[in-house]
Amino acid sequence: MKKVLKTTLAVLLVAALIAAFAVGLAACNDKGEQGSDFDSVFYDASAASEKGGGSGTLELYVPDGAPALAVAKLIAEKDTLTVAGYKIEVNIVPANQIGAHMAKGDGDIVIMPANAGVNLIMKGAEYKFVCSNTRGILYMISRTEGAVKPADLAGKKVGCIGQGAVPEYALMTVLEANGLADSVEVQFFADGAGVQSALTAGTIDFGIVGEPAATAGASKGFFTVMDIQAEFNAATDSESGFPMSSTFVTNELASDKTFMDALFAVLEENVEFISDAENAKNMTALMQGAGSTSAYPPASIPRCNVGVYTGDDVKAAVKDMTEFFAQA
Repeated sequence: MKKVLKTTLAVLLVAALIAAFAVGLAACNDKGEQGSDFDSVFYDASAASEKGGGSGTLELYVPDGAPALAVAKLIAEKDTLTVAGYKIEVNIVPANQIGAHMAKGDGDIVIMPANAGVNLIMKGAEYKFVCSNTRGILYMISRTEGAVKPADLAGKKVGCIGQGAVPEYALMTVLEANGLADSVEVQFFADGAGVQSALTAGTIDFGIVGEPAATAGASKGFFTVMDIQAEFNAATDSESGFPMSSTFVTNELASDKTFMDALFAVLEENVEFISDAENAKNMTALMQGAGSTSAYPPASIPRCNVGVYTGDDVKAAVKDMTEFFAQA
C-alpha cells in the first residue's frame, strides 16, 4: 500500500518515512518500481570522476546503537581525521528520527536501515546507496536460559523491534521457511526496551532485539537464546546474512570518486578500530561522549557484524527486502 499525497516533495518523503517507522507501510512500493531503475539506487564507481579538493565540514547522521559503531573512528579522531579534505561532523540521533533527516536532505552522509533508505531514494531522495555497514545484529532473548530452535516457537508470542524494516523481514523469512508464519503471534515494539518490558511482564514468550542491547540485557536477567542471522542463513541457504544499517551519500558526493574512495578507506579502517581490544573497552565512553545513549559492552561489538559490505549479494538482498514489503 502506498499513500499518495499531492503536496510538496519534502512532505511526501517525510510522510513516507513516518509510515515506514510507525506502521511499516512505507516499505510497500508498487511492484513496477522494481524494474531497471533499481540499479540506479546504488553508487556506481564507473559513473564517478576524480575531483578532490574537498574542504569544509560534511554532516553525517547515524541512529543510536550498533549503527553508530560504523563511524567510531570518525568520532574518536574528529579533530584530526579528514576524508578527501572534508571534516566529518557525526550526529547520533534516535533511530525513529534518522529517516526524517534523509528525507529532508539534512545529511551529506546518512546511515540508516537499508530498505527504508532505498525506499526514500525510489521516492525521490537524492542519495546513493554506498554499502551496508552491518549484516545482521539480531538476537532472540528470553527470561529463561537455553537455546531455542524455530520449531520451539510454535504457539508462542514473539516480540520484535523494527516493524516495516529489516527485523520484520528477517523474522518473517525465518518463520515462513519453517512453516510457522500462522502459528506464531508476532507483536512489534518501538525499541528493545519495550521488548524487554513485555518479557518481564510475561505478555510475550520471546523477544528479538539488536546489539548492543542483546548483550547488555544479560545484566538485567535476559538470556540470548537464538542467533537470528544463523537461522536466516539456514532459511535462505546463504552465508551472508542480511543488510541492516547502510551508508547513503548525496548524489553530489557520489559523483566524486576521490571522496568515495577515501570514504571506503575510512570505513574499512573503522572495522579495525572497533576490533582493537583497548578501543572496545573504551567504546561506551567514546560513543556516549558523542551523544549516544547506548552501552557498548566489548562482548557485543563482534556480534554487531560491522563491516563494509558491497557487491551483487548486497543488491540482491536489498531487492528481496523491498519486494517482501511490496507484497505485504
